[in-house]
Amino acid sequence: MSSFTKLEFPKLPEQVREDLGNIIPSVDRDLTYWPCAARLSNGTVLSCVYVVPEGPYIKYWGVYPQHDRGKSYISISDVEALAESPRRLPAKFANELYKNGESGMGYTIFTVVFADGSRQAYLTGNAVDFIRYPEGMGQNDVIEVLPHEGRNAELVRGHEYYWCLFSE
Repeated sequence: MSSFTKLEFPKLPEQVREDLGNIIPSVDRDLTYWPCAARLSNGTVLSCVYVVPEGPYIKYWGVYPQHDRGKSYISISDVEALAESPRRLPAKFANELYKNGESGMGYTIFTVVFADGSRQAYLTGNAVDFIRYPEGMGQNDVIEVLPHEGRNAELVRGHEYYWCLFSE
């Protein structure tokens, strides 16, 4: 008998669903992520949040974020509004990284090429969307990603982020 306990998650509130419609998702096989910024009902703004449907999340990750010591979680019930995150890698580049898979067991290494010709190597877990941009750089400066490149460079870790699951 499995010790897996299914949790119940609320459906998306209408306003949050509308907000999500304005955010381009990232896709990793059967899992759709909405990497975004979230304003909570207490006024707190979190700039790195993955909003994800519960069923595909569990199929992919195998454990609820509340039961995983390595993950942070917020409830969709506490979310008042969602918006595009300034810390997000543009979706087309994140999707390219997802298509190329992880670099090793549980991690991804990649290099971002910026419009001025500079490069920065990153190390993330299997969720790759939130990066630490060099000072003065942002989403509009990204021109290319190089999957699995940068092992010998000084690696910058991705941002800490939260998971936020909802019922479909």
